[in-house]
Amino acid sequence: MKISSYIFELLQSHDCVIVPNFGALVARNISAKISSDGSKIFPPNKELSFNKNLVKNDGLLINAISSNENISYEEAEQKITNWVRRTNKKLEKQRYFEIKNIGSISLENTKYVFVPNQNSIFLKSSYGFNSIDSSEITKRQKNINNTYLKYAAILIVFLSLTGVLTKSYFDSINEFNKASYAEANWEIEKKIQKATFNINTSLPVVKLPIRKQYGSFHIIAGSFRLEENSLRMISQLKQKGFIEARKVGVNKFGLLQVAYNSYDTVEEARLALSEIRTKEDLNAWLLIKN
Repeated sequence: MKISSYIFELLQSHDCVIVPNFGALVARNISAKISSDGSKIFPPNKELSFNKNLVKNDGLLINAISSNENISYEEAEQKITNWVRRTNKKLEKQRYFEIKNIGSISLENTKYVFVPNQNSIFLKSSYGFNSIDSSEITKRQKNINNTYLKYAAILIVFLSLTGVLTKSYFDSINEFNKASYAEANWEIEKKIQKATFNINTSLPVVKLPIRKQYGSFHIIAGSFRLEENSLRMISQLKQKGFIEARKVGVNKFGLLQVAYNSYDTVEEARLALSEIRTKEDLNAWLLIKN
């Protein structure tokens, strides 16, 4: 399986995939959109960008290769190293490199320019949807309009006739309801007047512990194979002021994931992620997990 295929699969469940010593592909959810020329409509998806500065290995890609190909961590790491070497040579020689189903990277005056593949679907909820020609929608809309205009006129006449007949029926129901409500209120008032309440007895105060629930958006500080390393990271984060730092489970590669904090909405999480990357760690990334 090619490196590009692993990257593609990981982008479907992660917002950031780092290729060690090369760069990172960062994804964010976007709504359905129309192409710049107005000819095509694209379904909701993830929009990709390339960050050349994120090169520190977080173990995600290497562990994916190691697990799927049943090879050691070191062998998987060497496969990525070889891929990066070949890619850099091609960029130096041809100034262009295409990552299958993901996009292309070109080198322009020492600057990396990334162009995502518009036809690839990275958002799981949009699987099976493809871009469509906007002219098809217009054509179908015209056919629908011509068919239903005939029935709309008939429906209007029918509703006008039934409206007259049903008005008197609903008026009689409303009058009956008003009378029933008035009678019920009178019975309630008589019972309240007769009722006697004893509120002198003091009741014991019961304190119920409420377990705090965490949000589904977690900012990951690191992934660890050994639990003592994860506990050490949590302790360090709490000393820095991240009092909600905690483990957020084990990923499919068997690594313990430690988060700075968890948030209820993606907007809160992205804002915090930006601040953490600026002040703490450029390699922090966002995990969406219930």
